Amino acid sequence: MENIEKKVTDAILQRAESFVLDGVEYTITPPTPATLILISELVSTMPVVDRKASNILYEVLATAKDLSVIGKIVATLILGAKRIKERRYVTIQDETETKRWSWKRLRFVTSRTTIETKVLEIDYLAERLLNEVTNEALVNIVSKRLGMMQIGDFFELTTSLSEANQLKRTKEVVATQSGE
Repeated sequence: MENIEKKVTDAILQRAESFVLDGVEYTITPPTPATLILISELVSTMPVVDRKASNILYEVLATAKDLSVIGKIVATLILGAKRIKERRYVTIQDETETKRWSWKRLRFVTSRTTIETKVLEIDYLAERLLNEVTNEALVNIVSKRLGMMQIGDFFELTTSLSEANQLKRTKEVVATQSGE
């Protein structure tokens, strides 16, 4: 377990951790409130899963079709809000084979073509995470990143601002000049 001095030093110097998937290294920077807000927005789109269901397997299978947002949530935790708002693209190369008749050779000829497609980095990473990473690894990534998000500090900030909002005056008194 890291000591507090190392955590503070890493936070001040903004040292980044890294995560490697399919040979691509993604740097994980310190969390920001904007990342937490994006995560909250994505979590709100998830269906409600009944933890007290009598048949957990049925509950998971019934809701799994609507849970592809999990990949985007984990990708957001890895990339961070700043990098997502930069709208970075990843170029994907797909190679396809087509058979065509060649009158010159009097037979079918196979030709290969490479198609390049640009995809948003978050969408690409979300798909790769869902296809390549185990459920256990996803849980570990999410729990570790949420632990780093300083949720308690964010909660304290939002509740203190909410209390300040409740303390403001609700009715203003306008003074009028009498006699005129």
